[in-house]
This record gives sequence, C-alpha cells and structure tokens, in this order.
Amino acid sequence: MKLRIHGNALRLRVKQGEVAALAAGETVEGRCDLPGQALVYRLSPGGLEVGVTFAEGVLTVGLPVAAVATWAGTEQVGIAGGAGPVDILVEKDWQCLDAKDPRDNEDTYPHPAPVC
Repeated sequence: MKLRIHGNALRLRVKQGEVAALAAGETVEGRCDLPGQALVYRLSPGGLEVGVTFAEGVLTVGLPVAAVATWAGTEQVGIAGGAGPVDILVEKDWQCLDAKDPRDNEDTYPHPAPVC
C-alpha cells in the first residue's frame, strides 16, 4: 500500500492482495519508520462512511463494508470520501508503465492504458 499526503488530502493506492483482504473484512497496513517513532497507516473496513482517525502515530482510514465489496468485485477504481477537512481517496494500484524495478509492479492491477 502506498500513502500520499498533499495538504489536507490523503491518497492510498492498494494492491490486489490488499483489496482482497479488505473485502474479506481484514485490516491492511503499511509503515514508515521515522527516527524515534513509526508512522503506521491502516485501511479498515467498517462503519457507514469513509472516515479517518490519527492517534499515537497510527493513521486509520475506515471504509464502508458495502463500498469495499462493490469496489473489490468490479472495475471501479476507487472509493472517495471526506472526514471533516480531509479528503480521502483509496484507489487500486495500477502497474507502472515505466517501472525501473520489476518489484514495483508486483501484485498491482494491469494498467488500462495500451502499452506502446
């Protein structure tokens, strides 16, 4: 899972196995080990709306179970929502067309753009 923060916008890109785990009701997480403390970021299915909390170095984005089920079982690219001043977008992670390292494309979704 990849996390991008830009101002008050959070964007998370999720690989195929992570989408399957979310659809099965599991929480998925990533982490960035900073000096003195880690930043942990989680996606968790549950609740009725997209939401976000941050406590003790853990950023948790909650996703509605029904929205996750639809997203996981279709070609829908993402789930968007907001939580107060924060805009949230959770997307399926597509293959990079110019990946320098083949590991960057492991477990990603096929890119919809034609390859030249």
